[in-house]
Amino acid sequence: MSQSLLTADRSSGRPSREFVLDTDIGTDVDDLLALSMIFGSPELHVTGVTTVYGDVELRARIVAATYRAAGLTPPPIAAGHAETQSGRPVWWPGHEGSTIADLDDHEFESAVSAIDLLAASATLVAIGPLTDAAAATMQAGHRVNQVVIMGGDFRRDIVEHNIKCDIDAARSLFASDVPVLAVGLEQTERVRLGSDELARIGAAGPLGAMVAAEMTRFWAFAEQDYNVPHDPIAVLTLARPDLFEIAAGTVTVTPEGRTLFQHDSDGIHSIVTDMDVDAVAAEITDRILTAADTSTSASTPI
Repeated sequence: MSQSLLTADRSSGRPSREFVLDTDIGTDVDDLLALSMIFGSPELHVTGVTTVYGDVELRARIVAATYRAAGLTPPPIAAGHAETQSGRPVWWPGHEGSTIADLDDHEFESAVSAIDLLAASATLVAIGPLTDAAAATMQAGHRVNQVVIMGGDFRRDIVEHNIKCDIDAARSLFASDVPVLAVGLEQTERVRLGSDELARIGAAGPLGAMVAAEMTRFWAFAEQDYNVPHDPIAVLTLARPDLFEIAAGTVTVTPEGRTLFQHDSDGIHSIVTDMDVDAVAAEITDRILTAADTSTSASTPI
């Protein structure tokens, strides 16, 4: 895949979307699925990647390794906040990066400020705990005018993981004046990638092999035979908004981490209320396969 494929969509007529991605890649495999899906999405252009929560330098090396597996030159990669704004202890399963060989050899631009990178971007996509996203939108003079997150649960009395990890940061983000689009757990759990998708991805080039190994490892950890592509669904709202029903309103995060949504046509927040489940699953898989198939012949040195 050439680097130009990531900067503009010349064939479908859909506009190119630029954003900085903030991720806790390495724990649930869905972050890796999201990044791989972006590589196969001609209308999506990542101008930087930041990592959040726990061993953020390890997470940054995983990002660099993913770009190398895809044969792509990475944008700036920066390690963000390791600790939570709330002071809640970091949940760390310990398997992060365990399937990736020579992970210590993958370098990233450690001198780049993650928060400055996020604050300079008009669109910020946060697919991990919201510590970095909140810090960026609190920074004086930030340029963020849209945040897309995977987070919350808007139909059930459930505290979703990304919110729970840093409730104070989530409350800060939604209390800011920055528009936020949230894709909740009650929507993402409707989509699953199973053994058929695993086999197809695993057979498709170096990137596919890397993704399949991480999928298999997470299945063993979670004691299940499928993945829920939480994070790819949130990213896909930028590429294929036509597949989603979105409602405007106001989101409030309670001190316990519950996410409450109040419909309001003038509200600055919005949530996904429905989607074409089959089409979303197919888009995610096909885009990952596009990136993985191309990685077979990719030879870009990093």
